[in-house]
Formats: sequence, C-alpha cells, structure tokens
Amino acid sequence: MKNLGYYNGKTGLIEEVTVPITDRAFYFGDGVYDAVMCRNNIPYLLSEHINRLYHNCALLSINVPKTKEELAYLITQMCTRVDGEEKFVYFHVSRGSGIRNHEFSDTKGNLCIMIKPQKIDPVDEKMELCTTKDVRYSMCNIKTLNLLPSVLAAQHAKNNKCQETVFVRDGYVTECSHSNISILKDKKLITAPADCHILPGVTRAHLIESAKKNGIEVIEEKYTPSDMLRADEIIVTSSSKMARGVSKIDGKSVGGKDKTTLDILTNDIYSDYISATTPNSYTLSRMQ
Repeated sequence: MKNLGYYNGKTGLIEEVTVPITDRAFYFGDGVYDAVMCRNNIPYLLSEHINRLYHNCALLSINVPKTKEELAYLITQMCTRVDGEEKFVYFHVSRGSGIRNHEFSDTKGNLCIMIKPQKIDPVDEKMELCTTKDVRYSMCNIKTLNLLPSVLAAQHAKNNKCQETVFVRDGYVTECSHSNISILKDKKLITAPADCHILPGVTRAHLIESAKKNGIEVIEEKYTPSDMLRADEIIVTSSSKMARGVSKIDGKSVGGKDKTTLDILTNDIYSDYISATTPNSYTLSRMQ
C-alpha cells in the first residue's frame, strides 16, 4: 500500500480512515503522540517511544487501549503493509470520545496510527535555522497534540527558507519546533536541561549516550542565543533528522570549528539506526 491508517481497529488508506467528531482530539487536542522511523520493516527504537507515550498518557490520566506489547506488535505488522524501504510511523492516543465538555470521565482512549513512505533526512547536509520567541506553555515535556505554536514556528522556518526554528524563552534556547538542539563548545556537549520547557527526545538521549561513550563531557544546562552563535558546532536531533549539523542561524554563518567531534556524534547516531534496522536471522524470524 502507498500508506496506511488505523483508528480503533479500522484500517485503510490514510485519506480514507475517518475519525468521529466526538473524539476529544478534535475538540481539545486532548491526547499525546509519538513517532518513529522504520527501515526494512523494523521500527527504530520503538520500545523507547512507546514507553514515552505511556509515561505521557499517565501524566495526563489517559487510558491507553492496548498494552505496550500489543501496540508494538500492531505497529510492526502495519509497517509490513506499506511500500518502501524507509517509512515514517506516527501514533497517538486521545483521551476518548464524548459530547464536548471540558471535564472528562474515566474512558478508554482512542488509538490512531499513520504510516507513510519517507526517507531519513540527509545526515551529512547541514541545516539552516531561524529563531523565534518561545510562547508555549510550561508542559513541553509532554508530547501532547497541542502543537499550534510549533506549527507556526515550522511555518516561520519555511517562510525564511530554513529547515527549523529555534525557540528562545526568557533569554535562553529551549528546543526547536519539532526537534531538540545542542551545541559543542571546547569538546563539550551542552544541551538544555530536561525540564518542563523541552521534550526529552529519544534521539537527544542517544546523543548524550554517544557523547559519553566517546569521552565527550556532557553538560545539561541553559545556554543563550549568543552561546549558540559562538558554539564550535550546533547539533539538531529528532527521530526523522537523527543528528545533523547547522550552517546558519538567522542568516549568520555558525559552527564549522569542530568537524571531527561533530562527525563522531552524527555518524554514531546514524550508524546505530542502520545497524538496528538491518535484519538478521533473529529479526527475520520474529517478522515472519
């Protein structure tokens, strides 16, 4: 199939699967989501993303209608039905359905999944970024469906012929519209602390792990836009971007001072993706 959608047990082409108007995602954006890349029908780091989804649902008292194992099996099986070597997998759970009312009852959540062919962004091509004020609320650590500020920031990047927009809150860099951002300075990886103002990205966590494995000191603390502009390198991380360097911010050239360390980290992240999504005898037996 060219793509595949799922809603509470019903499957079909994404553009043909329907959602009832009573779904609280429609009224309030009342739900959480996650997303992974898939290669060779192996969803990358799926268990970590599912764990985050369940953690986020628990923080919002949303009942996930499937167990973690059931959800992982469903997503993996759906991937085999979609054309292409690489695919983008999106899944969300809304609080449930009912006549519009701000208060909610203890209902079973609604599960939505969408899978489409999509290649990973070229990791060896540096990105151009722009900045904007971070006007989001203080629950950015939960991957909710309330994405209007991020939508506007992504459009801001497109309007400025950039690939991402960097959020700045109270004089400090937080993250990007749909990715995390870190900097390299003096052989150290500096990344914003995992507080309520950033989403603790799965790829961000692997970047930190890679840095420590390669003897690079990791500092989780706030840094300013000026620090970012003066950084030796800048790294953007997400499920679809993996880890990529940055060449410009707001039209100003940045980075280019520590290509060796940048290459170690970006290649490590990408190599892990390739290795984890290359079938072997064990993964092939599980997929059959």
